[in-house]
Amino acid sequence: MICFSVNEFNLLKIVFLIIIFIIGFALTYFLMPFIIKFMKKRGYIGLDIHKNSKPQIAESGGLGMLFGFLGGALFLLIFFPEIINEILIVTLTIFLSGCIGYIDDRIRLRSRYKIALTLLTGILIFFANFFDFITIKNPIFPIIGELRLNILYPILIPLIVTIFSNTVNMLEGYNGEGSGTCLIVIGFLIICSIIINSYSGVIFSVLSFSVIISFFLFNKYPAKIFPGDIGTLIMGAMIACIALFGGLEIIAFVALLIHVFNSFYYISSVRGFFESEEIHKSRDDIILLKDDRIKASEEKNALLTMPRLILSKGPLTEPELVKKFYILSFVCGLLSIITTLLIRWTMNTLDLPIIIVIVILIAIVYILLFYLFPRIIDISLHIIALFIVMILLLFFIDIYIMELPLTELDLKIIKIPYNILISLLLIIPILIIWYKITIIYFWKQIEKNRKKK
Repeated sequence: MICFSVNEFNLLKIVFLIIIFIIGFALTYFLMPFIIKFMKKRGYIGLDIHKNSKPQIAESGGLGMLFGFLGGALFLLIFFPEIINEILIVTLTIFLSGCIGYIDDRIRLRSRYKIALTLLTGILIFFANFFDFITIKNPIFPIIGELRLNILYPILIPLIVTIFSNTVNMLEGYNGEGSGTCLIVIGFLIICSIIINSYSGVIFSVLSFSVIISFFLFNKYPAKIFPGDIGTLIMGAMIACIALFGGLEIIAFVALLIHVFNSFYYISSVRGFFESEEIHKSRDDIILLKDDRIKASEEKNALLTMPRLILSKGPLTEPELVKKFYILSFVCGLLSIITTLLIRWTMNTLDLPIIIVIVILIAIVYILLFYLFPRIIDISLHIIALFIVMILLLFFIDIYIMELPLTELDLKIIKIPYNILISLLLIIPILIIWYKITIIYFWKQIEKNRKKK
């Protein structure tokens, strides 16, 4: 993370950022029609399975985002030479993610191979940090502060890139769903970067936002093109790079909560990593009705996913379902702002009364959202309740666990503080209880719908 603040953005730098946004947006926007024609001509198409007519849609639209980002990155090198090393590594990471995604779109890699390859993209950042080409600082947690993980954390960098990339990849499936939710996430990361004074966070967020919003115009309902794995892996890698280089790891994780929850539900349902094609043959989470509405599967062994959870209250059209994802992403984005404020308070750069006032304002926004979109109240409250429990847990860890006079677990290669291990173990039962509550909630909603019939 570069030690510049957003105060470095004078009028000229702001103009440069606007130019970068325009370049990223324009390149992606003007390339998309050619990419759509190219993919259709080569037969790289997919069926839009959430419509009974099953229209054929061009795939691998993420190629446009890749070219848009690469083009914008060239101008980043010109306008922001003070972070040239960071720009080069971020660009290479996005490029490698795109290559892996495009290969997967063409030959359908098995999940384990795709995960292994995305780990390689993170290893690039690891080595760049290891040889001091760039500097990735330890993550800052709200309440606890900066963790002293000088050896352990750099080793985890490839895992962070892999988790972010594949988490975004797992939520894609409906017109405009993946690109729209990532757009909201990165929009909030721009706000959080400004709040937390992250120079690199603002720069990389603005370029990422510009190419995704341009692609979204072609991917929204009714989609003219799908992102493909090249698109989802690129968007996940963008968010991972913003998090790592902008010092926004925890903030980005919170902003991505519905993606994280979907992955958690999915992996818990299948008890591991399996090929989606094999799973969906017998355990599909949704059912397409004759009127093009989508309903939750009532089969006991069907996959538990965020779409199925949202649809548990009854069928929705595809645009209605995707809109619910946008609102839930917005709910998580507001939580990321609260997380950012708490981090600033933890670092003694913000007064508690200011946080309280902003939290009250955010609570008012939540109430307005719940009034306008009552269907998402239950799921939103699940997310907010878990967030509050985790914040309370951080207070407990800070007061009691981190103060314990414990040694470190020596694994020869690295040493892990026992305080950290105990803290991680405390999280596991909370997640298990929360998952069980989610299951109970889902089947109660299904039963209510059956009684209505």
